[in-house]
Amino acid sequence: MTQTVNRKLYRGEYDDEFYWERVDRNLGWLGTTPAEQRGRQELLRDAVIGVVGTGGIGGAVALRLVRMGARNLKLADPDRFDLTNVQRQVGAARDTIGRNKAEVVAEMAYDLTGDVNIDVFPEGITPESAAEFVDGCDYVMDQMEFFQIANRYALHRAFRAAERCRFMYKIPTVAHSTFIFKYTKDSMQIEEVYDLPADAEMTPAVVRRLMERIMPELPEFPGPAALDHWFVELGKMPIFGACPPLAEGVLVERLAQDIMGIPGGAELPVQPGYAVFDSLTWTAKLVDRAWWAR
Repeated sequence: MTQTVNRKLYRGEYDDEFYWERVDRNLGWLGTTPAEQRGRQELLRDAVIGVVGTGGIGGAVALRLVRMGARNLKLADPDRFDLTNVQRQVGAARDTIGRNKAEVVAEMAYDLTGDVNIDVFPEGITPESAAEFVDGCDYVMDQMEFFQIANRYALHRAFRAAERCRFMYKIPTVAHSTFIFKYTKDSMQIEEVYDLPADAEMTPAVVRRLMERIMPELPEFPGPAALDHWFVELGKMPIFGACPPLAEGVLVERLAQDIMGIPGGAELPVQPGYAVFDSLTWTAKLVDRAWWAR
C-alpha cells in the first residue's frame, strides 16, 4: 500500500492460481465450457469499477465485488462513520466511528484477498475531483448522499466526458424496496432529471423535488407527513436497516451480468425510466418513463 497527497493507493500482488481457486464457485454459471467461463470471469477481473459513496449500499458493494473477483476499484466518500451508521453499514463499528468511510472500506476490501488495486478518494466527489475519479473507470456506481446536487452533477459531467466509462447505476433504498436508475451517454441527463440549479438551497420545495426524482413511487405507509418530517424537517433520509443488503444484491448482480455479458438478462430502461423491486409487496417491474417525464 502506498499513499500520495492524502489518498491511499492499494496495489495487490496477483497470483493466478490463488485467483482462480478463490473465484471457482462463480464459474459454473458463466458458460458451457471452461474457456467461456474463464473468459467471462476475466471481464470482471480486469474491469475498473468506481463506487461513489461507501455507506450502507456502496460499502457492501465494494466488498462483494472483491469477493466475486473484481480486482480494480476506486472508492470515494468524504463522510466519517457515526453511531447511527452501525444500523446498516458494513464498515461501521465502535472502533471505526469517526474514521473516513472510504478508507475503512478500502482496508476491509484489500484485507479480504490482498490481490486487489484500490484508489481511495477520502475527499469524495467534488467538481475538482470528479474527472480524476472517473478517468480510467469502465463503470461507476453513484451511491453518494441523497442531498448532494453540485457534486452529483460534477460526477455525471465527468462520466459523460469519459469515453471509456460505459454507464452509471444509481440504486437507492426506499422503505422495503430498491430502485434501479441507469444512466448512459444517451439517457436523460441528471441535470434534466433534477431540473434544479447546482447551487440550489435545500428549501422544502427543493427537497420534495429530490424526493420525487429518487422515489418515483412512494409506499402508502407511513404516509407523506411522516416522510416530510424526516426529509424536510430533519434533513435526513430514513433507511430501514434490512434494505441496503437488498440493494447491494440487486446492484452487484446486475452489474456483474452486464460486465460479463451473461445471456438472457432483461434490458433495463435508462433514465427517465427505472426498475423497482419491493420485498414487502413482493413485486418487481420495469418502467419506461417516470410519471414526471411523461
